[in-house]
Amino acid sequence: MQTIYSKATKHSLSALMSALTLLLMALFSQAAQALLLEIDSTRSEIVSVPSSILFCTAGPSGELICPEPPQPQKFTLTGSIDVSVIHEHFDFGADYPVVDRDLLYLKLKDLSTDALAQGFYLDVALGLMSEETFEARDDPCFLFVGPGSCSGWVLGEPSSSHGTWDGHTLTWNGYRAPYFDFVTFTNIDGFNYTIAATAVPEPGTLSLMLLMLPLMFFGMSRQNNRLFALRGIKR
Repeated sequence: MQTIYSKATKHSLSALMSALTLLLMALFSQAAQALLLEIDSTRSEIVSVPSSILFCTAGPSGELICPEPPQPQKFTLTGSIDVSVIHEHFDFGADYPVVDRDLLYLKLKDLSTDALAQGFYLDVALGLMSEETFEARDDPCFLFVGPGSCSGWVLGEPSSSHGTWDGHTLTWNGYRAPYFDFVTFTNIDGFNYTIAATAVPEPGTLSLMLLMLPLMFFGMSRQNNRLFALRGIKR
């Protein structure tokens, strides 16, 4: 005896599988567009860079007394990062080259670290992408394009960062130089930081995915009971 399926059964099964595939593709596509990253605290850290400016004083006998340089400190961090890719296209005409580039916009949210009390800050970065790598600098002319010229100055101490972004995982490394604040007459630490973060699905998308999958399989089971009537053919 040979077991076969009817043509209607095969067609219904194919349609259901196609619908399920399209649904899963749509859901995973939406999850991929949820550009909220969660910082991996096990692979992220901030290291202070103490200022090298030290002031010595004269001792009771006229000897020079210099303080011991402070040691770097390591800090963990938690939080999330909003990520978006901004595509720019400029055609200024004349003999100016056409500008076609992608910029990576990074904004930290809910950052929690003891380094904040030591003067660390990191809010927004706008990096120039090259395939899956990016670079960000505080040079005021870094992203300048078009006619004319650019000039300006850095507000605060020099800083820069670079990293990789593949649409799901971010690595972000950067620094801010230490400096001496002549207003308060104090040393301000610089910082090196390493951040690793991974995209997480939006709660609504994840909930919808978990809800729809059982419903789809339940629907297929109902169709199975009705359509997958096996016919025996004797040869």
